[in-house]
Amino acid sequence: MLENGEYQRVGETQSRHSQARVIAATNRDLRHEVKAGRFRADLYHRLSVFTVSVPPLRDLGEDKVQLLSHFAEFYAAQSDAVRFTLDSRAAQLWMDYAFPGNVRELRNIVIRLTTKYAGQSINREQLLAELDPEEGTEQSREPMLGLDHRSTVEAAKRQLLTARNFRLDETMGRIERGYVEAALAVTGGNLSQAAKLLGVHRTTLYSRMQSYGTLTDRNALDQ
Repeated sequence: MLENGEYQRVGETQSRHSQARVIAATNRDLRHEVKAGRFRADLYHRLSVFTVSVPPLRDLGEDKVQLLSHFAEFYAAQSDAVRFTLDSRAAQLWMDYAFPGNVRELRNIVIRLTTKYAGQSINREQLLAELDPEEGTEQSREPMLGLDHRSTVEAAKRQLLTARNFRLDETMGRIERGYVEAALAVTGGNLSQAAKLLGVHRTTLYSRMQSYGTLTDRNALDQ
């Protein structure tokens, strides 16, 4: 049906023709999913005639401010209240927040702020209490390494603005251990190959693994 618009009803032998326009939506990179074997290539090529990319709210810059103004005015009028405002530090936090729940999350935050602080100027601490810095997995909250320097700085800035009790050593330790375990998984536990993949000496990698407590079979790792 996607190929030429023709289909048959269950139990019929007569072909029918559909004039339907099919619109499909996804939050995944389907080309990557096809390469990984998690999405059918033939279905992808039948669907991907014309693609409209809708970026997440975190990438839309000033749209965050426009949506804030829209929803603040709307819900203030709906509740017959005076809309709230953000002081300079709260406004900067608003711009730097990633909004993992996109527009739905933004709207709900505005509803809460309207309920609690109608007619008031909201400071950074009051706004921070309404955000969700724990959204997503531990890995997703780390700075996005492997990207260009500017993207890494922006990701780190968002984390610092929203995280509580941030510790640089702990964060870097989790990132380093993640790469070490990934290299071992890719190389089937071969220590020499994993060290080469990571660009470090074999003895350095072995020492790091000792500190993690992940060494279980020395002979297996010495292959």
